[in-house]
Amino acid sequence: MIKKIAVIALALFISIGATACNSKGEDPNDKAKTETSTNKEASAKDKEKQETLFVYSGAGLKKPMDEIAQKFGDENNVKIECSYAGSAQLIAQLETSQKGDAFVVGSEPLYIKAEEKELVGDHKVVAHHTPAIVVPKGNPAKIENLDDLSKDGVKLVLGDKEANAIGKTTQKILEKNDLKSVNDNVVSTAATVNEMVMQLTAGDADATIATKDSVFGNDDVEVVEIDPDKNIDQIISGGTVEYSEKKDMAQKFIDFIASNEGKEIFKKYGFEPVK
Repeated sequence: MIKKIAVIALALFISIGATACNSKGEDPNDKAKTETSTNKEASAKDKEKQETLFVYSGAGLKKPMDEIAQKFGDENNVKIECSYAGSAQLIAQLETSQKGDAFVVGSEPLYIKAEEKELVGDHKVVAHHTPAIVVPKGNPAKIENLDDLSKDGVKLVLGDKEANAIGKTTQKILEKNDLKSVNDNVVSTAATVNEMVMQLTAGDADATIATKDSVFGNDDVEVVEIDPDKNIDQIISGGTVEYSEKKDMAQKFIDFIASNEGKEIFKKYGFEPVK
């Protein structure tokens, strides 16, 4: 009987002791809640510290630039905001705002134009932005070469030479091949490659001159290659903005674009990397 009482007393003592420990210690559930709250606070602080880079980019480069911005941002805890437009529009935006961090366009001569205005610094080359004749699927007008663009009845939509790189390059290609008469068949001009392709697929024209990458994977159109001897290739170029207050991070972003990893992302969307 005495032994039984002793056992009960011991069990009661342990139970009381354990309860007392838990009351003075931490409830595991409370600890988990505290850790979760701390993690959220840390995450919020990280976002507050997160830098933002503003990037001017040619509209035709949107797909690879979106992926590059996401990857670079995740790896460097930086938010990338991009303004996509025709090259001339981007230069005007930059000149007016005098703000921004990086500048990436589809034509080296147009980048140099911004450089001559002292808007941007030295540039790096990334990938080819090769012009080609683009026609609706089935090629109803039977366009086979540049000369065919001057045939009677052929309707063309071309890039605006004052607004985008491909528009300016198209006029240089026509001039190089003594085919300025092709402009007589132009029924519309557009500020971006995307607009040109949209008009073409809508049936508003028989052909356009756009970059091969701009219609990469588009099953509604076909590409007619331009003879390399008659073509003028474009080179995607990028550099930092002179007004940037985050030059180090901006340069790191440009270096990533021009790296092998960045070039592979461009290649994924139909851009042949510059070697």
